[in-house]
Amino acid sequence: MNKITTSIVTLVLIIAGSGAVIYNTASGQDFLYKQLATLATGQKAINPEGLNVIVCGSASPLGNDPARAQACIAVVTPEHFFLFDVGARAPMRIAQGLLPINRLNGIFLTHFHSDHIAGVPSVNMNSWVAGRDTELNVYGPQGVGTVIGGFNTAYQLDQTYRTAHHGADLLPQVTAAMKPITLTPGIAFQDANIKITAFPVDHSPIDPAMGYRVDYKGRSVVISGDTVSTESLFIAAKNADLLLHDALSEPALETLIAAMKASGNDRTANIVGDVLDYHASSTNIEEQSKKAGIKQLAFYHFVPVPNLPLVEKMFERGISSDVILTKDLMTFQMLPGSEEIIVTDP
Repeated sequence: MNKITTSIVTLVLIIAGSGAVIYNTASGQDFLYKQLATLATGQKAINPEGLNVIVCGSASPLGNDPARAQACIAVVTPEHFFLFDVGARAPMRIAQGLLPINRLNGIFLTHFHSDHIAGVPSVNMNSWVAGRDTELNVYGPQGVGTVIGGFNTAYQLDQTYRTAHHGADLLPQVTAAMKPITLTPGIAFQDANIKITAFPVDHSPIDPAMGYRVDYKGRSVVISGDTVSTESLFIAAKNADLLLHDALSEPALETLIAAMKASGNDRTANIVGDVLDYHASSTNIEEQSKKAGIKQLAFYHFVPVPNLPLVEKMFERGISSDVILTKDLMTFQMLPGSEEIIVTDP
């Protein structure tokens, strides 16, 4: 070993030894954690140009994948931030995405299955603590008053404790609750730059159920919620830039049902079998999307959850490579005056 090599090895050992000392002492731990905390808290919430769509939850309840939260789509512009459904674990994805929770304008619910609403109270709490200065509007079909009224009641004591602890100036009780707004098909929200339109979908026996179209400065996204392939959606989605549609893989689901029956789990197999009749098969959506002039089709709310590359391959059967199978925190950016959709994979 020559002198240069010996010097390099010695330097590396000194650095490694110093690092171990820092990591294993109280003062060193305090120093390192301060640096990490400064980096984390110094990150800025996104303030993107144009219409930005972020997948904050791509899973259904059928199957488990730690990398996927349940249904949640975020729509962010320089002036707006809306969420469409908030399933379990979606609040964590919203935080990971550094979305501007302090300026959340509202939540739109497609229907009231638990995997679309479980995260709503956490998002409300996080937004309130972050500085939201009004009640949070929660829009949805008939029944939204019952759901949101229940959440408000369940969290009333929690909010009272926090106001008492931190003070009304910092956490005013008057802004803690959510305000339910019942929708019928038609324009649900509109200002000078954005229009959100609600339309009926078919998730029978869940009735009513809705999808939503967002138009912003000439760009557009349609969010299906849960539905079978239905004409009303493609009428509403005509010429949209992006369609996010729930998707069911019949080969994967039928194989799963057969495996359940073979193992003697007939009860669960029967319940899972019922799922087939109220979700859209992945192979039935692409042709209709093309006929409606939709520029980009992407799937989310996967049934079952593609937690293995093998299951992803099963979802890809019968569809072209142009269709996107989304992942959590995948982002679609659409700038005004352009036809490009910029897709960022997490």
